[in-house]
Amino acid sequence: MSAQVFEIRYLNGRKINWEKPPPVTKRVMWTKRDQSGRKVTGSLRTICHLDRLNRLCRRKYGVDLVVIQPPFNTTVKASAGTHDFDCCLDLFIPGVPWWEQQRFFRANGFACWYRHLPLFGNHIHGFTLPPREGKSISDDFKVHGFKVGIYVDGGYSLDGHLITSSQIEDYYNHAFGLASQHTPNSDKSWFPKNIEATIFDLDAYIKNRAREQRDKEAA
Repeated sequence: MSAQVFEIRYLNGRKINWEKPPPVTKRVMWTKRDQSGRKVTGSLRTICHLDRLNRLCRRKYGVDLVVIQPPFNTTVKASAGTHDFDCCLDLFIPGVPWWEQQRFFRANGFACWYRHLPLFGNHIHGFTLPPREGKSISDDFKVHGFKVGIYVDGGYSLDGHLITSSQIEDYYNHAFGLASQHTPNSDKSWFPKNIEATIFDLDAYIKNRAREQRDKEAA
């Protein structure tokens, strides 16, 4: 297992004080780059969740996950704008069967699908779930201040209302999240019984990081 420790930092490289972290929507970076050598950036919530997933991945599989396409990337036409803004990533876990990867990520609050041939090269496409706010599923990103690609939330965070299909709604409805594949319960692969219960607990993560920071300072 890799002994390298990856960190979350401000975009200028400055370390985060976990006793006084930035706002959840503040754009930060992960010190592990994607497989093409690009910086991986996103909101504090997104990057903290990514780091948490990597820690769980190391613990369970003994390897680091690999980011194929990070948020805030506009260079892949086939992604149809889903990665233009925050929260959305393509990634994989080296050496782990694809359907098992999908289950691992879904169980830990990453709404995702295994994308594969003939439409795509093998990868896990998904996004970190925002907290539920009790109204429309598709407006959850907007309510909490996150801007995502148009098909991720159907346009709520960009235009203020639903103007197209919504992958987050498809995920909660057990659908495929692809064009013309939005029928509820059409995706027969494994989903958590209670999706809302899997949502990443950012507050708990920050408390753990603050404790690690205090322990390191006291050593």
